[in-house]
Amino acid sequence: MEAALIILAVLGFVAMLVRLVRAAFGALRHGVDAFLAREAVEARARRGDLTGMAEAQNWNRGARRARLRSLVIAALCLAALVAPAFTPWTRELYAAYSLLWLFAHPRPALRPR
Repeated sequence: MEAALIILAVLGFVAMLVRLVRAAFGALRHGVDAFLAREAVEARARRGDLTGMAEAQNWNRGARRARLRSLVIAALCLAALVAPAFTPWTRELYAAYSLLWLFAHPRPALRPR
């Protein structure tokens, strides 16, 4: 029973670590998107393209919102990785995280044909 708990704890830790890395890379990607959208806003403002500028501002807002969401998820995942180490139920909590591997693991999106 002890060996099964340790295996589940390791899988749970890895599942949470995967979520943390995905969220960190998502924050990086959305940060680049926000930068590019901000540059598009400035370029369209210089050209006087008001409609295009409004569209680029919407892209910028969406990218900033997605970056913030990714950063919050990364912070929560980091807290979830560190917090169990300070409790007497460390293995049990990490073993509970193994359910993330089964139920909340991101699946690739289906591509339309």
